[in-house]
Amino acid sequence: MRSYRHPPVTAPGRTSNLVPLYNRDMPSIHEAIEAFKTNVQFRNPNTRRLYHRGIDAFGEFIAANGSLDAPIQSLARDATAAFNGWMARDKGYAAPTQRLYAAVLRAALRYWRANFDGWIRFTREQEQEAARTSLIGELDDAEPRHARLPEDFGNRMLKAALEIPVPAEPHARLDVLRLRALIAVLRASALRIGDALRLTRADLADAAAQNGRLEVKMEKTGLTAHIRLGEATLEFVQTYLAARDDNSPWLFIQHGKSNRRRKNSPAFFRSARRGYGARLSTTSGWRLVQGLAAGAGLDRSAQFTSPHAFRHWHAQRLIDQGVALENVQAVLGHSTPATTRAVYAPEPDRRAIDDAEKKLQE
Repeated sequence: MRSYRHPPVTAPGRTSNLVPLYNRDMPSIHEAIEAFKTNVQFRNPNTRRLYHRGIDAFGEFIAANGSLDAPIQSLARDATAAFNGWMARDKGYAAPTQRLYAAVLRAALRYWRANFDGWIRFTREQEQEAARTSLIGELDDAEPRHARLPEDFGNRMLKAALEIPVPAEPHARLDVLRLRALIAVLRASALRIGDALRLTRADLADAAAQNGRLEVKMEKTGLTAHIRLGEATLEFVQTYLAARDDNSPWLFIQHGKSNRRRKNSPAFFRSARRGYGARLSTTSGWRLVQGLAAGAGLDRSAQFTSPHAFRHWHAQRLIDQGVALENVQAVLGHSTPATTRAVYAPEPDRRAIDDAEKKLQE
């Protein structure tokens, strides 16, 4: 895979740092990729890394099927569909990775159109039409963006956690109580795993004082999610905290190999990266949830056994119960209801429409 290390140009017509292979005024595809990576800012470093991987994968696709030194205008309007096919056929990427990288390419195309007039010859509508008329586009459109989760997914996961016996040994006991509390919070809140693991004792106190209601600023977007932790969820977390006997401000912490408390200072716990009391990492949270999936009778390799599946399940259940998209948006912390609709309700609810029409015409 080619490494993109050349300084990008910031506008058409600038002198290229690469040895030109074409007589052109437009920057190369290579330079356009670098401009996207350099100039597009992200609040979350994890999001930035994912977008860079996605656009680098597109660069690898171009290098395998043409030349990165070709002018950006040489991109075909079926590039998105062809990229999807290459990821599935030649790279064997999983479906979630394909969707993510295709979304990254669409974001790059929007950026190139908006900031550098003339870089892209085809319009967004032409690109979409090319995708619809290609075999790859038809297959991609036929697959739902998110597979529908079993209606009892959240309950099955919580039941599996409750069926694990609580041992007498202190270290193992904490592990089980932490798992129960984490599953209960993910099930009740629809938070991303990173945001759930950043909850603190102060957040829990605020929720308890406000009938379980809590506003959480999400790290990925900077937007606010409006969640509610029920009495049972608060009880799971409080049981876990009572068993810990420490001053760490985090709700979910590392227990260390020996359960040894090195210091009993909240300031130390906030800065510590290893050992008892440090905040549980996102990777560890993923492992806990995926490890529980087998006990819940779910395929651990499936997409819906990740912590993010709780978010999809929660939104899916709210929509099924007739909650307005604007309110689902508030729970999830999306910027607009359009985002919620695109992800969780891309198709109209025909049953609800039919029922409403029948009542209207009676």
